[in-house]
Amino acid sequence: LHNIAIMVTIDEVNDVNIPDIEGIDFVDYVNEEQLEDVMHLVQKDLSEPYSVYTYRYFLHRWPQLCILAVPSDSADKRPIGCVVCKIDVKRDDDIDAASENTDAARKVNYTGYIGMLAVETNYRRAGIGTALALRAIQRMQQMGCQSIQLETEVTNKGAMRLYEDRLGFIREELLVKYYLNWNNAYRLRLWLK
Repeated sequence: LHNIAIMVTIDEVNDVNIPDIEGIDFVDYVNEEQLEDVMHLVQKDLSEPYSVYTYRYFLHRWPQLCILAVPSDSADKRPIGCVVCKIDVKRDDDIDAASENTDAARKVNYTGYIGMLAVETNYRRAGIGTALALRAIQRMQQMGCQSIQLETEVTNKGAMRLYEDRLGFIREELLVKYYLNWNNAYRLRLWLK
């Protein structure tokens, strides 16, 4: 696997040809048969001990926002990377008093959320995390998201480089003692066109 440097302006992500990674197939989450593989990947890399119900919440409601990276030559098709996302819908309840049609006066905001992104250690620094994130961002943008949020530990330098330097996320908030291990987190946001 080759080290790939990718910098994309996210305003143009729909127009950009998201790179393929030689020897890696990107496949959609299909069903519960893949749940254990997703859990294994995430539990190895992320500090939060998510319950099976958290995974099912994401995977059953937004299966199209779970993308797996699988080695092309893998006989068992076991993923070596995954991204798990969701979309939050918020309605603006500021109703224009002059409007008779209250539904038309309500604005709907869609915010994408990257809940989990993990790549096995042996496959890192080959662009797989970037490719997974770009695919997820593109799908959330196509589904109408105006922005995408996530949290990451302040000590996770690799994640910070990926999200801030390569993908253009900005720090929105410092979350003190956010994780169960008492580590601080940054809430990051990517504004889409």
